[in-house]
Amino acid sequence: MAQLESAILTELSYLSADIDATDTSITVDNAQGFKEHDFIIIGSIGSETTEIAQIDTVTGTTIDLVSPISFTHKDDAQVQKTLFNQRRFYRSTSETGTYTLLTTKNIEVDRPDGTFYEDDSGTSSNWYKATYYNSYSHLETKQADAVATKAAESEHYTSLFDIRRQSGFEEAYGLRDKMIADYRDEAENEFESAIVSIYTIPLSPKPKLARQIVNLLSAGNLLIKEYGMEANIEISKSGQRMIERAYELIGKIVDGTLKFLDDDGNVLGTKSSALLSGTSNEYDVALDKGELFNISDERFSFKDPDSPTS
Repeated sequence: MAQLESAILTELSYLSADIDATDTSITVDNAQGFKEHDFIIIGSIGSETTEIAQIDTVTGTTIDLVSPISFTHKDDAQVQKTLFNQRRFYRSTSETGTYTLLTTKNIEVDRPDGTFYEDDSGTSSNWYKATYYNSYSHLETKQADAVATKAAESEHYTSLFDIRRQSGFEEAYGLRDKMIADYRDEAENEFESAIVSIYTIPLSPKPKLARQIVNLLSAGNLLIKEYGMEANIEISKSGQRMIERAYELIGKIVDGTLKFLDDDGNVLGTKSSALLSGTSNEYDVALDKGELFNISDERFSFKDPDSPTS
């Protein structure tokens, strides 16, 4: 899945009249910045009828298109110039290896999660990159600038789009996938560190509960660190609640209250030597879970640091 990024979007205008499917001409509020051979997106990205068209000529606020449009669009629908109209998908046997071109696909502007490509001949160990491509000018973005991802992101607990959706940023195209991937890596590391004494990591298969936890941690940190209290205190609070919920779920996994299930509903096995934490400093084979202190059983006497023997 190749997410559409705002960096390739430039001039923005709006339809000044309704247009019907098969029309070859549109009128806009302001055609400044639009020129012949440019590609434009008609409609809001992610909507079912949004489509890409190519400009033939521009006369005033009238734009003639190379080909008829496919859908009906209402007055005031968004019209935005895109520098590229296609994505090119590449594959490699390693993250830093040589990437070979697999296919070129039109950007799926009607999909909220980006342009989809399934490599039938690929394996779970393959790595992929997606560049932008302009089919008229043949201009292509650099492979080096594309984020390398594992096949179907099989090593991750969740997708970048799921994190966008959890945080409410499905259409925040200014947020680069690389930034969200960094938050996902941080969340996965924190999650696995919390359960490593109980489960063999990485978890395989990937349970739905693990995906939920990583989504909450990633989205929570994204909201707090990128859109924190300085910008919006309510957004920060929302992020903090997500993190607290993730920690609550992790705590229940660690103390055995919650179990991971596979896709068939079977409980994932734990390490045979796993010792769960509990709340007693007196060993009881039935009740002990190994925590150091139970403060309700203890009496604490605090000393003056200047007179420790008093």
